[in-house]
Amino acid sequence: MKKNKKIIFIVVAVLCQAFGPLSIAKTFVHNKTVENRWIAEIHFETIDNLIYVPVSVNGSAYCRFILDGGSSVCVVDSSIVNSLHLTGSGDGIIHGAGTGAVKVSYCDSITYKLKDIKTLVPRSDIINLSNAVPGQKLDGLLGYDFFLKYVIEINYKNKVIRLYQPESYHYKGKGSVVPISFFKKIPHFKAKVKVYGRALVEKDYAIDTGSSDVINENLLNVSTGPKKEVVGGVGVGQKFTIVQGKIETFQIGKYILHNLDGVSGADKIGAGLLSRYTVVFDYSRSHMILE
Repeated sequence: MKKNKKIIFIVVAVLCQAFGPLSIAKTFVHNKTVENRWIAEIHFETIDNLIYVPVSVNGSAYCRFILDGGSSVCVVDSSIVNSLHLTGSGDGIIHGAGTGAVKVSYCDSITYKLKDIKTLVPRSDIINLSNAVPGQKLDGLLGYDFFLKYVIEINYKNKVIRLYQPESYHYKGKGSVVPISFFKKIPHFKAKVKVYGRALVEKDYAIDTGSSDVINENLLNVSTGPKKEVVGGVGVGQKFTIVQGKIETFQIGKYILHNLDGVSGADKIGAGLLSRYTVVFDYSRSHMILE
């Protein structure tokens, strides 16, 4: 027993000589905690700043989903339910980006798979998504239940998503950490906004990675700056008329932006703004990070 202890002591002494005691300590700590080691790296496609990812549903061939932080649920398109051998139950109505009501049914216990990561979602909505994104085939949406499970880093520039386990993720960068709260499972944050002819005010905004817009801001209706009426409502629901104009100033965290494109509607920011940054969604700590 004493001989074994002596051998261990000699080995440690040699390692310390070669690498230094701090290097040895760091190695052991890193192997023990594995901090900020992602569990999946997923390359994505972007069209109009929307994030399309390949998703397997209950072991199916890969389907085309949008990563949609503005959806309170995960959604499967009604047109592929039979081919996926899913059984819907119950009926209801929801209201999406457009006007009017949309029929919905429900499916329990669906497993969504990205790369090798499987996420069991207790209940998903089944909705007709045929007109959600004009000109694009869309099989579903990864919403709140997926965002809740992981820390999600979205690098729009390199078109890469990294997933982390919340318990081992600790941010050490120099980005802006923005507190978020939730209303009906949709993330919200506080920001300061100024439209032309109005004073700077602080307001509450939803965060919607499933929207191509930069900012939806109802103050544009009373702005004295240039504006015009356009057709909106792309998404779930019917089209309607909105006002398009310029946001004079918008402050999110430590970032102050000027002369941004905006449209009227429920106050929120979309992927048109988020895509300027690498974005980290950490629901477990109730914050979003922009860098």
